[in-house]
Amino acid sequence: MQTKLIDQWYAICRDASRQRLVIISLSALSALFYLVTALGFTSSSGVAMTQDIRNEIPAGFRAVAMQSVGPLPDLRAGDYVDVIIDATIALDRVLVIDVVLQPGRSETIVLAVPLASAPQIADAAALGIVALVLVG
Repeated sequence: MQTKLIDQWYAICRDASRQRLVIISLSALSALFYLVTALGFTSSSGVAMTQDIRNEIPAGFRAVAMQSVGPLPDLRAGDYVDVIIDATIALDRVLVIDVVLQPGRSETIVLAVPLASAPQIADAAALGIVALVLVG
C-alpha cells in the first residue's frame, strides 16, 4: 500500500508542469490554512486585549504608583478617584491608569496626576497617608 502511494505521487510529479501545479496548490492550501488560523487567533485575542486595556497617560500628567495600606474600593483601569491626604481632598477625578495584583503583596494602583501635584502625591504615597475614593 505504501509503495503504491509513493508510486502514485511520483506519477503525479513526473514532469515540470505537474510539479508546478502541485507546488502552487499546496502553497494555496497552506496560505488558506494560515489565514483561517490567524483569523481564529485574532478574534480570541481581541477579547483578551479588551480585558487588559491600559489607559494612556494624558499630556502634562505623570504616573504615580502607590500600594494600598487599607481597604480599597473595587478599582479598574479607566475609573476615576479622588485622592485624599490627611482628611483633605488633594486631587479630584484622577484617572486610574492600571491596577496591578501581585501574589503576596497588596494592590498597586497607578494614577495619572497633574505634573504640579506629582511630587506631593508621590511623597504621600511613599509615606502611606493616601486614601482613594471612587468617583461615581
